[in-house]
Amino acid sequence: MFTVALLEPQIPPNTGSTGRLCGATNTSLHIVGELGFELSDRTLKRAGLDYWDHIDWKYFPNVDNYITSIAQNDTFHLLTTKSSTPYTERKFKKGDFIIFGSETSGIDEKILKKYWNKSCTIPMANQNIRSLNLATSVGIVLYEAIRQVNEK
Repeated sequence: MFTVALLEPQIPPNTGSTGRLCGATNTSLHIVGELGFELSDRTLKRAGLDYWDHIDWKYFPNVDNYITSIAQNDTFHLLTTKSSTPYTERKFKKGDFIIFGSETSGIDEKILKKYWNKSCTIPMANQNIRSLNLATSVGIVLYEAIRQVNEK
């Protein structure tokens, strides 16, 4: 129904937990760009448990090529702490791509500038907190997207 894309994830348990979430919701997972770990890393496997064989996932080595290819369809959402648009104001549709940046640097500024109208954020009441955990963020936004589609 959806595709979650992780751009240059750095922390194996976040990718593993996201993979597990994607498997549970029949969501495709795209892992994109330079990673902070090996895809065979045992912590990645441990976080995803023995579910990797039941998850629709693919690896794409180049972030720019990946963004260019999905931007042609205009069905994507960029999650960033820099946006002022709450994710709940976005209209999600079947087939959308929900894109998250790396835990350490987020989505590259040049991508955000080029597609700013596609950006949204998860509002946080406490301004002392810079960001939420990546896997937690994926869960929040993915279930909102599923909720919106199921209401129709």
